[in-house]
Amino acid sequence: MSSVHVVTDSTADIPSHLVAELDITVLPCIIAFGNEVYCDGVDLSNAEFYDKLADSPVLPTTAHPPLGVFLETYERLCRGGDAVFSIHISGQLSGTMRTATMAASALPDLPIRVMDSGQLSMGLGWQAIIAARAAQRGLSLDEICEQAAEITGRARAAAALRSLWHVQRGGRIGKAAALLGTALRMRPLVQVLHGEVLPLENVRTWRKALEHLAGYIIAAGPSAELAVLHAANPESGEVLADLLADYFPRERILMGEAGATITTHLGLGAVGICAVLAS
Repeated sequence: MSSVHVVTDSTADIPSHLVAELDITVLPCIIAFGNEVYCDGVDLSNAEFYDKLADSPVLPTTAHPPLGVFLETYERLCRGGDAVFSIHISGQLSGTMRTATMAASALPDLPIRVMDSGQLSMGLGWQAIIAARAAQRGLSLDEICEQAAEITGRARAAAALRSLWHVQRGGRIGKAAALLGTALRMRPLVQVLHGEVLPLENVRTWRKALEHLAGYIIAAGPSAELAVLHAANPESGEVLADLLADYFPRERILMGEAGATITTHLGLGAVGICAVLAS
């Protein structure tokens, strides 16, 4: 019986134990500090990246996985008649989707479906996880695509940032530029909506930022899945999880780290919340 393999990219920030448990293929994005080039999560751990970002005079740049990596991965996973469901970061935030689509088009005889998650970080990660769970239950490629399409509309992601400097510099700021004004003296909150990084609000203190971040997801309604992520700020991640304890079972909140690609654009100290709303 043929299987369906789930492929995503490292912007999904899926914890390694779930990647292994669910047999998800994660294609690493490229991180470059000048002439030093790394594969996100492969030859540069999150901790190593956090330290390097804090100390390096050279600011990093990011790039999506190259076309050849997609082609090799798709061909390898489809051997023996298996299929691939490939879901990636919003096409409005990265060229990853375009490259994945090009690779699938170059292999027309293979059963490959590519989907835009409209999200980033665990907003994407939850969609890949749910698809992989469906694949392990033996659902077909068509059934997984249908289920994932329904989940995409229920995914939510938002973050509290120490500043907007990294977002602005990385070119992912979009309409969040509206927050700039007094942002140097404020704590900005952003959300992913319709595939873009958009502003939520500015608040005056970090504690208020975490409280408003919790309020954002509580106001959205009940969640079926919930993750709290941080970029070298585990203490704030725990505070946010505690603020959500009456909304979602504390023991079921997935705690994780933002990877190098996401942290490059959001900055050290950022804390995020990613959920799949209940149907």
